[in-house]
Amino acid sequence: MFDVQKIRKTLVWGVPLYLGLTVGSVLMVVHMIVPAIEGVAQRVPAVRISPSAQVAPFIGICCVLGIVVASMRAVPFSDARIKPFERAFIASIVAGGLSMLLIPVTAAVVRFNMPSLGYSICSDLQGHPTLWFTDWVRDPAWCVKGKSLDWVNEQASTPHVKP
Repeated sequence: MFDVQKIRKTLVWGVPLYLGLTVGSVLMVVHMIVPAIEGVAQRVPAVRISPSAQVAPFIGICCVLGIVVASMRAVPFSDARIKPFERAFIASIVAGGLSMLLIPVTAAVVRFNMPSLGYSICSDLQGHPTLWFTDWVRDPAWCVKGKSLDWVNEQASTPHVKP
């Protein structure tokens, strides 16, 4: 049913590609998703939220399971041993697809709920506007065109004395 030689040839370029995608997905989770969640939970002065980054964990899981299933097919293992991994692979694809469909819902939920947490949308910070993320600040005065999120955090930590 499966051509083992073709699977082995595909693994030569497929494994590095999938590993690269997995590393990219992990980096997206570590540098985009986790800081946004922690920032909102800690009520930091400025936070950048990327609704499309919610797909990253599923891409990473799909890639790892793709490597496992392809490697098992290349050895070859019996279908009974491979079946649970194939099901998990298919489930990760379905979950990732559902996550992609929910990106607009996530964006809408963020736009609805962030003001109730004391944040104002800011489209003037450095690197904005794009369709892929939104910036939120606790004080609208910190929304200064061309300034960065680090600048906003610095302004928030510096005590300002009003005369």
